[in-house]
Amino acid sequence: MLWIKRNLFLAVGGLVALLLLAGGVYYFISAQQRSKSIEEELEGNKAELNRLQGQTPYPSQSNIEIAKKEADKLGAAVSQLHRYFAPVRAEKMTGIEFRRYLDRTLAELQESAKSAKTGLPSSGYAFSFETQKPKTSYSDGTFPMVPEQVAEVKAITRILFDAHVDPLINVRRARVSKDDEESSANSDYLALKIETNATTGTVNSPYELTFGCLSSELAAVLEGLAASPHGFIVKAIQVEPTIESGTNSPAMTQSGVVGQSTPRRPGVQPVPGQRPPPGTAPAGGVKPGLADKPVFLLKERRLKVTLLTYAIKAVK
Repeated sequence: MLWIKRNLFLAVGGLVALLLLAGGVYYFISAQQRSKSIEEELEGNKAELNRLQGQTPYPSQSNIEIAKKEADKLGAAVSQLHRYFAPVRAEKMTGIEFRRYLDRTLAELQESAKSAKTGLPSSGYAFSFETQKPKTSYSDGTFPMVPEQVAEVKAITRILFDAHVDPLINVRRARVSKDDEESSANSDYLALKIETNATTGTVNSPYELTFGCLSSELAAVLEGLAASPHGFIVKAIQVEPTIESGTNSPAMTQSGVVGQSTPRRPGVQPVPGQRPPPGTAPAGGVKPGLADKPVFLLKERRLKVTLLTYAIKAVK
C-alpha cells in the first residue's frame, strides 16, 4: 500500500492500460465474429445469385419487365372479378332496429311475390327467418351474420320473382347464431355451414331454394344468378317433373307431323273413324276438318327444382 501511495500515478496508469487492453481484446473478438457472420452472409448471397443466374428464364431486365406486365394483367383480372363478387350490402344494426328491418324486408318480399304471381308456402312466410321473426332480443352470433343473410336471401329471391317461378316452395340457409341452433324450424336450415377459404380470401354462404317452374323460367333463374354482381354460384341442381293429378303423359301420334292433314283419293269418301290410305292425291282441295287440326307431339310439364347456390364474398 505504501508503494501504491508513493507511485499512485504509475498504478492508476497501469490499471487504465489494463482496462484498455481488455476492451481492445473484447472489441477484437466481437469484430472478428461480425466479420465471420458478414462473410457467411456474403457467401449465401453469392450462392443465391448463382442460383438466379442459372434459372430459366434468366432474370434479365427484359424478363423483369415482362413479369411486371403480367402482374399488371393479373391485377386487372382480379379487379374485373371483383365486379362479379361484390357483397350484398347489409346495414349494421342490432336489437329492435334489426327487428324493424326484418319486418320491412319480409313485407317487401311478400309483396314482390304477389306482383310476380309466385305462390308462397303461407301468407306470412318468413323466408327461413321464422326463428328471428317474433323476437326483439337476439342471442350471440346473430350480428352481423343474420342481417347479411337477410340481405342475401332478399337478393336471391328477387331473382326468382323476376323469373316468375311458381310456387316458391322453400328457402333454407346455414345456422349462424345460438337462436338458429336452438330453433325447431328445421325446414329453414341446411346441414351445410358457412365456410372461409383462406387461399382465396372469400366467405362462402350456402342457400337452398326449392320452387316450381317451367324450363324457360328455370333458364331465367340461372341467367339471373349468372348476371348478378353479387357472386351467386350454383353448386348443385335437382330437377324433377311435378306430379299433376288427372293428366296423362304425352305420346306421339301416328301422323308424326304437327298440323298436317291426310290426303284423300279422288272420288273416294273416307269412312268415318278410318284414315284414308297414304299416297293418294286430294281432289280439288281438302275441306278443313278434324284431320286439319294441329297435333301436339309434346306438352311441357311443370318442374320442381331444388337449387343449391353459394353467395361468395371477400373476407372483411
